[in-house]
Amino acid sequence: MLEYLPGIGVVLPGGAGTLRFGAAPDEVRVLLTAATRVHQGMQCMSLTRADYTELRHAHDAWLSGMLFDPVWTTIATFDDLVLTVAGGGPGRPDRLARIGIDLHRPGGVSTTPVVWDGVDLFGHSAQDVVSVLPAPTRPSAQSSSDVTVEPLGLRLLRPPSAAGERWSQLVLLGAPDGWEPCCAGTFECANGGDGLVGIFR
Repeated sequence: MLEYLPGIGVVLPGGAGTLRFGAAPDEVRVLLTAATRVHQGMQCMSLTRADYTELRHAHDAWLSGMLFDPVWTTIATFDDLVLTVAGGGPGRPDRLARIGIDLHRPGGVSTTPVVWDGVDLFGHSAQDVVSVLPAPTRPSAQSSSDVTVEPLGLRLLRPPSAAGERWSQLVLLGAPDGWEPCCAGTFECANGGDGLVGIFR
């Protein structure tokens, strides 16, 4: 089981310890060595903070998991769950501020439950999960059925295409996240950043 503790981090499966927001890269790497598989991500079709001419675009890239930081490239697989980690913005680049969790079998049932407050976020239908989340929940974008729960620092992604399907990806944010020099936006850059500037635009 992997357990999400809002504002704290995640308890890793198999007694591997607690991955805490605010941890340094070396602390994170040590904890993730307990994973089934650990490797370093590569820079591919992504930019670093320094490559963006405007902070708001780097912020948007970070929020969507596209910002490349050579210090935070560890990718860890626990059974069928893949964890990615990222430091924060300019105010906290050396502290864990973002955790991504992806199910290797999208649409399937995880063999490792991802739990918040006793609810398996990947183990029930998307609709059932949303019904027990605390308000306010909102779509992550106007045209999206992804769900953001700001009080929990949680975004559920890869929305179901039909009733009864399950979530298969989530993003967890710790606070402070270091992006305060850009804006106060959570899960969305309030200054209208576009992480694709410099890549496709």
